[in-house]
Amino acid sequence: MKVHLTTLGCPKNQVDSELMLGMLTEAGFPLATAPEDAECVIVNTCAFIDRAREESINTILELAKLKESGSCRALIVTGCLTQRYGGDILREMPEVDGILGTSNLSRIVDLVRQAAGRHDWATSAPPGYLYDATTPRLLTSHVPYAYVKIAEGCDMGCTFCAIPQFRGRHRSRPLADVVKEVEGLAARGVQEAILVSQDTLAYGRDLPGNGDIGDLLLALGETRMPWIRPMYLHPAHVNEALIERWARARVVPYLDIPVQHGDDGVLRAMRRAVTAKRMKSIVRDFREAIPGLTVRTTVLVGFPGESDAAFENLLEFLDDVRFDRLGVFTYSAEEGTPSPAYADQVAPEIAAERASIVQAQQDRLAWERNAALAGTVVDVLIDGPSEDPAFAWEGRTAGQAPEIDGVVYLRDRGLTPGRFSRIRIVEVEGYELVGERP
Repeated sequence: MKVHLTTLGCPKNQVDSELMLGMLTEAGFPLATAPEDAECVIVNTCAFIDRAREESINTILELAKLKESGSCRALIVTGCLTQRYGGDILREMPEVDGILGTSNLSRIVDLVRQAAGRHDWATSAPPGYLYDATTPRLLTSHVPYAYVKIAEGCDMGCTFCAIPQFRGRHRSRPLADVVKEVEGLAARGVQEAILVSQDTLAYGRDLPGNGDIGDLLLALGETRMPWIRPMYLHPAHVNEALIERWARARVVPYLDIPVQHGDDGVLRAMRRAVTAKRMKSIVRDFREAIPGLTVRTTVLVGFPGESDAAFENLLEFLDDVRFDRLGVFTYSAEEGTPSPAYADQVAPEIAAERASIVQAQQDRLAWERNAALAGTVVDVLIDGPSEDPAFAWEGRTAGQAPEIDGVVYLRDRGLTPGRFSRIRIVEVEGYELVGERP
C-alpha cells in the first residue's frame, strides 16, 4: 500500500510527520510523492488557532475526494486537530477512516495496516509521547537543516493558548538523547539543527539531574553540527546566569523570544509572568553579551481588554526595543481557555487594523536595520535552488531562520547547496538580501 503524508502547521508538526514516515518506511510501506498516487493518504493537522483549524478541515475534505477520483482507499487524520477534536471528526466527517493523536505516533504503522476497509479505527491517548534518537525518521525536505524537538508540552498556562490541552504538560527529552540525535543528523550531512518545543527555556526542569537548556547548548557545542539555533524562548525564564552561559555556548547569534505584548496590563491578563520593563532589559542584556545578535519576536494584538492606550504602549515598546524580526497575530478565542470570558472583547476589524499598524512600523524598523548589512561579508548556508528565476540559489545568514525570515538570493551557479560560503551583501530590498562571492 503506497502512502502519502501531507503536513500542516509548525516545525514541531514537521518533526512528527518525519517520524511517522520513518516508521512507515522501516515497516516496508512505499511512499507516494503525490497524494493522487497513494492508496493511503495521511493528513497531519494543526489546531492552534481558527485559521489553522479551517485549513486542516479544508485539506481533509479536498484529499477525501481522492477516494472517488484517485487510488485512495483510506484517509487517516493525525496531529493536533485529532488530539483535540478526534471524536468530533469521526462523528462529523465520514470521509475519515481513522485518526491518530499526537500522543501515540508509534501506532501509525498499525493504523495504516488496518485502516483500509476498517472505518473509525481511532486512538487519542492522553499526551505523553516523546520520541528518541533511535526512532526512525525520514527527512522530507532537500534542505541542509532539520528541526529537533527537545521537549513537548507546556506548563505556562497563558490565558489565550490551548496548546497544553492537547500537547500536555512539559516533558523534556534526556540531554544525552538530544545530543545523540544531533550527532546523527550531522553524520547525515545536516548543517543546522533547529531546536524546537513549546517552551524551550523550560528544558530539563522536569528531569532532575538531566541539566537545563544551558547544559544542553554547551553539550551540543561539542558536536559536529555547524549551526545550532534554539527557537521559542519564553522571556519569563531568562536570568543573568542563562545569558552568561548562552554567550559561551556555540549557537548562532539569533534570539527568538516571543514577547506577545508591551503593555503590563495586557501581559498580566495573558499570564505572561513578565513585565515590559523586564523584557526590555532582557533584550538589552542579550545584545550586550552577544555581538551581532539578531532578535526575533511575536506579538498578539486584539487581546480582550487591549485599549487604545494599551496598544499605544505596545507600539512604544516595539519602537524602543527595535526587534530585527517580528511576527504579528490577531487574537483568536480558543475553546477551553480563560480569555474568551474576559470583558472588553476587541472587535476583529479593530484587531486586524492594529496588526497592520504593527507590521507597518516593524517593516520600517527592520528595513532600516537590514540596510546596514549592505557591503558586509557574512557566512551564508546555501539551502537550495532559488524559486526566483533571476537567481540560481537561495541561502541564509545566521540571522535568518528558515521559512519565517528573509533569504539571501545568489546568482553564482558555482555555489554548492548544503555548504557554507562567504558572501558579500550587495543589495538590500526589505527583508530580502542579494549576495555574491567577494
